[in-house]
Order: sequence, then C-alpha cells, then structure tokens
Amino acid sequence: AWPALWSQSNAKSDDKPLTLAPQHQALLKEYQASMKAYQDAVRNAKSPEDQQKVYREKYPNKMTYAPKFVEIAEKNPQDPVALDALAWVLEFNFGSQSKNDPRVRAVDLLIQHHIQSEKLGPVCQSLRINLQKVEEKLLRAVLENNPHKNVQAEACLALAQNRAQFATFVKRVQERPDVNQWSYYSKEEFEHLLKTDPVKVEAESARLFKEFADKHLVQLNQQRLTSLCQNLVYSGGNSADVLLRTVLEKDPRREVQGMACLALGQVLKKQADRLPATDKSAAAVRAESEKLLERAQEKYGDVKMSYYGTVGAKAKGELFDLRNLSVGKTAPEVEGIDQDGRKFKISDYRGKVVFLDFWSQY
Repeated sequence: AWPALWSQSNAKSDDKPLTLAPQHQALLKEYQASMKAYQDAVRNAKSPEDQQKVYREKYPNKMTYAPKFVEIAEKNPQDPVALDALAWVLEFNFGSQSKNDPRVRAVDLLIQHHIQSEKLGPVCQSLRINLQKVEEKLLRAVLENNPHKNVQAEACLALAQNRAQFATFVKRVQERPDVNQWSYYSKEEFEHLLKTDPVKVEAESARLFKEFADKHLVQLNQQRLTSLCQNLVYSGGNSADVLLRTVLEKDPRREVQGMACLALGQVLKKQADRLPATDKSAAAVRAESEKLLERAQEKYGDVKMSYYGTVGAKAKGELFDLRNLSVGKTAPEVEGIDQDGRKFKISDYRGKVVFLDFWSQY
C-alpha cells in the first residue's frame, strides 16, 4: 500500500497550482530595467533629435509587455499575484480598443476571479480617466459586486470621474469630427462617439457624484479628501460641483472646507468658460465662481495645499484670471520681442485676431 499512497501524494503535488510570484517579479524587473536604460539614454542625448531617436529605439512599449502580464495571470488566475499582474495592464491606456487589446482579457479575468477582492481600490483609482468601454465595464462590476465599502467608494468615485471625462471628450469629438487625431479609432468606435448623448453621460456622472457624497464620503480621510478636491478641478468635468458643494456644506474641517471652496470656484469658472458666448447663464456662473474664490481667499487663505502654496495664493491667481482673462474681457497689455527681433505690443493689433505662442527652449 505504501507505494500506492506515495504515488497518489506525488500526483497531487504535481497538480498544485503554479505559483506566479517568481515569473511576475522577473517580468517586472525586465520592464524596469528597460525603462532605466531608456531614461539613462535620454539623459545622455545631445540634442532634441537624439532624444527622439532614443525614444523610438529604446522606450519600452507597454503594449509589448501587457500581453506577457496577462499570460502570467492566465496560468493561475486565482493566485493573488494574478491580480497584481492584471492591475499593471490596466494602469496604462493604450488608445483605441482592439480585439487583441490585453485589457479586455485582463478585465474578464478580474471580474471572474477577483471581483470581491479588497485590493481593487487602487485599480479603480487608476481607471478614472481611461475612457474605453473595458474600464467602464470593470468599474460597474466592482460597484455592483464588491462587498468592501472602501472599494465600493473608489469604484463609485472613479466611475463618476470617468463618465465626466467621457462626456467632455464626446463633446470635443462631436464639435470637431474632422480632426485627424480621431483617426486611430475604429469606424465602430467613432460612430459610437458621434451617437453618444453627452448630456445623458453628464447626468449619470452627477448622479454618481451624489451617490458617492451620500454613501461613501465618510470613507475618505482628510488628506485623501483635500487631494480629491484638487483633482476634481481637472478630472470632474461639469458635474464635479455636485460633490464639492456637499463637501463644502457638510464637512466640519476647515482645511477640507477651504479646499472644497477653492475647487468649487475653479470648477464653476471652467464651466463658464465652456459655455457658448451667447449663453446668458455664463455671467451667473462666473459671478458665483467669483464669490467662492473671494471666500476662499478671505476665509481660508492660510490653508496649505499639497502644491501651489496656499488656498489664498491660488484663489488670488484664479480671481485675476476671472476678472481679466475671461472670454469677453479686454486683453491686458503684453510687450515683447517677436521672432524677427522686433519689439511689439499686443495693443498694436487691436481689432485683429491674434494668436500668442509662449514658448521656451530647454
């Protein structure tokens, strides 16, 4: 009987799922070494032309590595390391989604084997500005099926930001469908963008921001919340004000109120700038923005930001822009030297269409 028992034990040993950690670490090291070699070569480049050549020849293409990470995960999808490998794939946006896009397989594996993992929070954060259907699919699946409140919070917030960014992108495409940069989208993808109603997408984003404010806002500590307020200025689209108003009204902490007040003023300023010149509501939006920025400067001026100094300093700059550089304002005087070495003033061109290009050589 002993040989038979030994044979069964040995067979079970051979059937054990493959441990992915060594392969995953080896591939990560390979990618990091390639990136370091590229960065060293860029630093040693003698000219911008040499830098471009280095980029073409040495930059480690993430699209080349992504299928390799997916292949590792497929060997044992339930291994926790598989989640790390798949998260690496989703961290990068490779542009137009194709049938062979490794993100499609990565999302399917995550939904099938890791949808209830508590480690999905950072993955959701990385998807807030990726605008492909595959990322949206994962965020919705996490929001519906993950049992952890902190992960649900991240999924809800990321989906709200994702939809806000998508609405802005759709508007841009529909306003200028002839721009060459849309050519890398497939015919089906481009037609989908043209048919999408950005108003409905923005409405969903606003609903998700409200859901996050009502259900998940308590999951964020002060540092994360102040950082979020700053990020929403750039990634919240037209619907970010829904969340920022709630934070400003309900959060008792002065530092958070200061950041929310400043961010709300900035968001409304951007909203006004996006409105058509003929839209009469733009003036009212700018007026509210100005009041909020004044309040941020006067009441929360000493609150420190993670960057840009203080709330007061940032609000002061935003107020100058609002009062002097908004659409319809008289352009402030600018003096300089043109490319032919001649002195000029912008007032010399009053009544003409002027394009100012500020640049520097490094």
